[in-house]
Amino acid sequence: MRTYIFAIPLIAAAITLAYIIFREMTRVWLDHRVKMALLERLEHKPELLYSFQELQELLDDSPPPVQEKSKTDLTMTGVFLALIGLVSVIIYGLIGRSQWAVGAYFGGVACVVIGFILTTIGLVARILRKPPQKPE
Repeated sequence: MRTYIFAIPLIAAAITLAYIIFREMTRVWLDHRVKMALLERLEHKPELLYSFQELQELLDDSPPPVQEKSKTDLTMTGVFLALIGLVSVIIYGLIGRSQWAVGAYFGGVACVVIGFILTTIGLVARILRKPPQKPE
């Protein structure tokens, strides 16, 4: 039973990571499909080429999409949680072998594990949210 309880944060983190990856891949796929549809339309109606070039210039000159600032940053939350866990583990070493020390130790280990997972998810999400770079 304890194994399943400890697996809940890991499962939640994996589901969140899968959702973020799926969302970003869907956005890129839709962008690709729109461009392919425009190119197919131009192939059948070449007189639209001049308006397409203007549209392409407009799209290339537009600023990158504004990224909404989330109220929570998973990376910083994970780092702080891991630091709290490390402090709890240090308290365990200083107090000794009492019930409080054991509670601080297990709480600290849990905080370190969850903090590491959140930090990893935050870093991966940050990488996936970067706008694609234009080839030169």
